[in-house]
Amino acid sequence: MKHPPRILVVDDEALNRILLQTALEHMGYVVETVSDGRAALQTLRQQSYNLILLDLLLPDMSGEQILQQIKADPVLASVPVIIVSAIEQQKRINFCLEMGAVDFLPKPFDPEQVYGRVQAALNN
Repeated sequence: MKHPPRILVVDDEALNRILLQTALEHMGYVVETVSDGRAALQTLRQQSYNLILLDLLLPDMSGEQILQQIKADPVLASVPVIIVSAIEQQKRINFCLEMGAVDFLPKPFDPEQVYGRVQAALNN
């Protein structure tokens, strides 16, 4: 029996974590959430995930810093990362895409867009 994909949501805003977790679990995924960069990196080293949804603006580290550490780690580098942010700073988004993020998901979330982008990231 195939296990459902595991997704880690990294966002400092509790409402965003709840919205994404609820939507993704409704779609059949196993979801865990953390609220900062240190917790994200610690969790990623303890558990394997099929996808990471990573906010750009976190209290302790930037999304770019976390993405850089993920992509530099041989164990984590192959895990797809979707950048999530309410800010439309194209330079930051492009930088993350160049570093290896697979997509960008704007806030506020549209459930159909979340589903489509998560499916695409998991199927590539």
